[in-house]
Amino acid sequence: MHRYIVHFAYLEDGSCLQIVTLCFPTTTSDLRTGYVFAPNGKMEAVSEVDLVLSSIGEDGTMPDSYSFNFVAGGKTYHVQVEIYCQPTWYNGLQWESRVHERLANFTVNGLSGWGVCEFNYKNTTSTGCPLPPRESRPQQPLPDVTSSHRKLLTLPLSSPVCRSTELVGGKGSSLATLTALQSNGAMFKVPSGFCVTMAAMELQLKLHPTLKSKLEELKKVSCSGQVDALQGMCQSVGEMFTSVAMVPVVRDAIRAELDNLSTTSQFAVRSSAIGEDTEEMSAAGQMITELGIRGLDQICDSVQKCWASLYGFPAVQYRRQHGQPVVSSMAVVVQEMVQAEVAGVLFTQHPVTGHPGKMVINANYGLGESVVSGESHPDTITLSRGVDGSCQVEGVDLGSKTQQVVPLDNGGTALQEVTSAQSEKCCLSNDAAVRLGHIAVQVEDAYGGPQDIEWAVSEDTVYLLQARPITTFGIETEWELMHEFDTPLASEKEISTTSNVGEVLPGALTPLTASTVSRAVEYAAQYVTDSTGVKRCQPYFKKLGLCLGHMFINMHNLVELSEQHVIMGDKRVTEMAVVGRCLEEITMDDIIEYHGKSSLWKRIIHSFHLLKHLYTSKHMVHQLEKTLTTYSICRHDNATAMYQEINERLPECFQAWAAHTSCSGRSTSWSTVLMMVLSQGAEWTMQHFSDMAHFYVNCEQVTSADVPDALEKLAVKLIEEGHRDRLIAMSPQEAMAWLLGADSGPSGQLFQKFLDLHGHRCLREVELREMSWRAAPTKVVSTIQTMLRNNQIASVKEPFNFDEAVKKIKSPITFSGRYILKWTLPYARQGVVEREQSKSAAVKMSDHFKQAYWYLASLMVAEGRLPEEDLLFFLTHQEIGTLLRSRSAVLVAKALRRRRILPKQMSLKFPEICRGHPEPIEAGALSVSGSDLMLKGMPVSHGTVTAPARVVTRLEDAGTIQAGEILIVQSTDIGWSPYFPLLSGLVTELGGLISHGAVVAREYGLPCVVSVKNATAMFQTGDLVLLNGTEGSVRKLNANN
Repeated sequence: MHRYIVHFAYLEDGSCLQIVTLCFPTTTSDLRTGYVFAPNGKMEAVSEVDLVLSSIGEDGTMPDSYSFNFVAGGKTYHVQVEIYCQPTWYNGLQWESRVHERLANFTVNGLSGWGVCEFNYKNTTSTGCPLPPRESRPQQPLPDVTSSHRKLLTLPLSSPVCRSTELVGGKGSSLATLTALQSNGAMFKVPSGFCVTMAAMELQLKLHPTLKSKLEELKKVSCSGQVDALQGMCQSVGEMFTSVAMVPVVRDAIRAELDNLSTTSQFAVRSSAIGEDTEEMSAAGQMITELGIRGLDQICDSVQKCWASLYGFPAVQYRRQHGQPVVSSMAVVVQEMVQAEVAGVLFTQHPVTGHPGKMVINANYGLGESVVSGESHPDTITLSRGVDGSCQVEGVDLGSKTQQVVPLDNGGTALQEVTSAQSEKCCLSNDAAVRLGHIAVQVEDAYGGPQDIEWAVSEDTVYLLQARPITTFGIETEWELMHEFDTPLASEKEISTTSNVGEVLPGALTPLTASTVSRAVEYAAQYVTDSTGVKRCQPYFKKLGLCLGHMFINMHNLVELSEQHVIMGDKRVTEMAVVGRCLEEITMDDIIEYHGKSSLWKRIIHSFHLLKHLYTSKHMVHQLEKTLTTYSICRHDNATAMYQEINERLPECFQAWAAHTSCSGRSTSWSTVLMMVLSQGAEWTMQHFSDMAHFYVNCEQVTSADVPDALEKLAVKLIEEGHRDRLIAMSPQEAMAWLLGADSGPSGQLFQKFLDLHGHRCLREVELREMSWRAAPTKVVSTIQTMLRNNQIASVKEPFNFDEAVKKIKSPITFSGRYILKWTLPYARQGVVEREQSKSAAVKMSDHFKQAYWYLASLMVAEGRLPEEDLLFFLTHQEIGTLLRSRSAVLVAKALRRRRILPKQMSLKFPEICRGHPEPIEAGALSVSGSDLMLKGMPVSHGTVTAPARVVTRLEDAGTIQAGEILIVQSTDIGWSPYFPLLSGLVTELGGLISHGAVVAREYGLPCVVSVKNATAMFQTGDLVLLNGTEGSVRKLNANN
C-alpha cells in the first residue's frame, strides 16, 4: 500500500460516518468508499466522494483545515475538518508504516461532530521512530507430559517437565520457569531444589484409604453450607494427614533428591497447589511455608504439614467460595534456603494504579517473610521505567523496620529487633534497587505480563524465590460494576422513560434477569417493528436499555410506528401505551431526523402488515395459553445438562413476551380509537384521560383484579369457619403449613386453588431471583393475616353500564361519536382483559424458567461449582455456561461483588423522563417541609378520599401497609394486588390509563392518580392526604385544612 486517509466521525445527532481513500500502486490508484450510519442504525453506502488522495498530503505536509463532499443514500453531505491534535505512531515488524492519528472537529451539513483523520504513509527511512524494532521473544512451549512423567514422585526444578502445573502446581512450575531463565544468562539465581509431585500426594491417599474416605466426607459437608461442621471436618482431616506415616517410597524419593543437592544447609518447604499463583487465583497465605528446615525427618514432616494445610479451613473455604473443587491436589517445593541480608517483593507495575512505567519494591532486613506476612513496615522504593527497559529510583519511603525474620542455627526462624541505625536508612541501596528493576523487566518480558516477584539478596547476589501474575489489575471498580450492563445511546438527545418497565421490572435487575427476561422483552419490542416491515431487528440499537441496573424504554427508538412510516400510525399511540400521556419532549421533527420518512407506498404496506400483526396477536396468546397447560422444562441430574436444557428452551420465553407485547399493542389501539372519539381530533388533555377512566370501570375477568378478589373470598371463608383468631395468632410459616395441610378443609382448598391460578405471580415477578407465591407462599399468607386482623370483607362491585358512564364524562360527544363509542367500547374493555391475561401467561412462562434456574443453582452448589444458590442470579446466562465449562474463579468472585452492590442499585430513583444517559435523583434533593403541598397527575379512577398516607419506597416494606391508608408508591405490579383490599386510595409516580395500578383501582372503586412526579419524596408516611381521583390531585392537609 502506498498510503491512505480514513475519516471517522461521530455527530451530535447520533449518526456517524466513515470515508476512506486509499492507493495500491499495482491495482488501485485512488479507491474511495465509505458509509453513513443514521441514529437508528440504518446504514447507507457512499456512492460519490470528491476527495482526491493525491491532492491532500501527498508530500507529507498535511493540512490542518480542509473540506470535501460525498453522497450517500441520495443525500449530499458537506464535511469540514479542523485538526486539533495529531500524535504519530509506527507499526509493522520493522516500523515500515507511519500513521498520523489526527484528532479533529467535524462539521457535517451544519451538525457538529468529533472524530479521527488517519493519514498513513510508508516509512521509508530508518529514522523517525524513537524505539528500535524488537524481536519477539520465542514462546516457551509447555513440556509434553507423558504417562511416565505423571508417575514421578519428585522432580528437580531444573527438569524441563517440572514447568508443568499439572505435575507440580503453580509455585513449583513458576520456580522451574525461573530456573530455566537463570540458565539462559539471567542476572539472578534461583535456589536449588526439587518438587514433591502431586503423584506423591495421590499415592499417600491411595495407600491410606481412611484418609481418602475422610476427604469424601469433607466434600459432602462443604456443599451443605454448614460452616461450623465444615470447620470441624477440616481440623479432623488436617490431623489425620499429619498423623499417618509417609509412604516409604515417597520418603525414599525425597532422600534421593536431597543426596543430589550440593548442600546440607537449611531448607524452605513450600506448598504448591493446583490453581495457586495464577491470573485467576492467588490463594496467597492459604497454605503454609516451613522455613529453616534441616534433615530428612524434618523435611518429610513439613511435607505432610503442607499436605494438611491444603485442607485447612481457610484454604477449603477459599476454594469453596470461588467455586473450585474442595478435594484437590498439591505438590510441595523443597528449596535451599537463602541466608538473606535483605529481602522483599517487587511489583513490575504499580500494584494500585497499574501504571506500567512505575515499579514498586517493598524491602526489609533478613528473610522476606516479614514483608510477605506484614509483620514489619518495610521500605518502599518506587522505580520509574522507560520504554527501553531502563530504570531509575524515583522515590524512597522509609518504613519503620522494627523487626526482621532471621533463621536459627538449630532450625526454624525467629523475629529479631532491628537497630535504630538500620531503621533510619533504606535497607536497599539505589544501585541494588535499579539492578532489581532490570531483573524484573527481564522476568516480566519472559512471562509476558506484570509480575509480583519475591526476591532476596545475599552476598551481593540476587535470588528470585517466586514470580506470580499480579491478579488485581483485572478487578473492576465499583463504578464499573454499577455501570457494567449500561446500554449505549446514539446521542444525548435521546429520551428514555421508566414508565411501563418501572411497573413490570421495578428496581435494579440481577445480571441473569438482564441477560434473559430483559432480552426477551427487547426481542418482543423489536418483533412488532420487524413484523410491520418498518425496520429489521437491530441488536445494537435497543428499544429497552439498562442504566445502573435499572431498565428504561428508549422512546426515540420506540416511536418508529408513527405516521411517518405507517398511515394509521400516531406517535401518541405509543406514548399512551408506555407513558400514559402525550410527550411534549419528542416532536415529529425529532422522529423524522432520527428515523427518516417512508414513501406513501411503503407507509401503505407497513399499515397492512401492522393490521395483520394486530389481528394475529390474539391467536398468539391463545397458542401460548394452550402450550402452558402442559408446559414443563425437563429436570436433569447434572448442572451441564440442565443448563443446556434451559439454553435450548429460552427462545420459548422470548416468544411468550412477543405474544404479550403484540396483545398490548392491540389493546392500546382500541384505547386510541376511544380517545380519538372523545377528543374529536383536538389535542389530548387530562380531561380526556379522566373521562376515559369511566369506560374501564369493572372490566370482567381482569387477572390482576382476580388476585385480591380471591384473597378476600378466602378471608371471608376463614371467618365463616371460625379460623380467624387462630390464624392471626400463628406465625406466617405456621399459617402457611396449616393452610396447605389437610386440617384446613375448604379454606385450604381455596388457598390451594389461589396458588394454582396465581402462584406464578409475586412482587417484582419478572425478576428471576424473586420467589413466586407458589415457591414462597408465606408472602401471601402474611397479607391474608393482615386482612383478617383488619376485618376486611369482600366488596360488592356494580356491573358496568354504558349509559351511566357516558353521563359522567365531561367531554362533548356527537351522536355519531356516541354510536362509535358503543360499538368500540366492548373491544377496548376486552382488550384490557386480554392484555392482563397475556401478561399473566408471559409471566407464567418466565416462572418455568425461574424454577429451572433455581434448580440449576442447587445442582451447581451440590457439584461445588457455586458456594450458594443465590449467586447464580449474579451471573449472566452466558457466564453460567462459561463457568460450567471452565470453572472460572474470576466469575464467582465477580458474582459476589455484583451482589454486594445490588442494594445500592436498588436504592436509586430516576425521573420518569430522562434526556441522554439517565441520572439518578440525589437522595433528599426533592424533600420539602411544611404542609402547603399539592401535586398533580393523571386521574385514572374517580373518587375522593382523605386518609393517612403510607409511602413505600422499598419492596420489603410492603407488609407495613395498614387498612384504610392511601398507598403512595413509585409503581405497582401484580405483586401488590393482595394489598388493594386494605387501601382507601392509590398514588403512583409512574403509570398510565391501563397500567396495573389503574386497572385494579377501578375494579375496587379506589380513587387513583398516576404519573404524580416525585410523590414518594414529597410525602411521608402518616401525612394526612386528600386524594382527588377525579381532578388528578394529591394534597397534604394539616389541622387548619
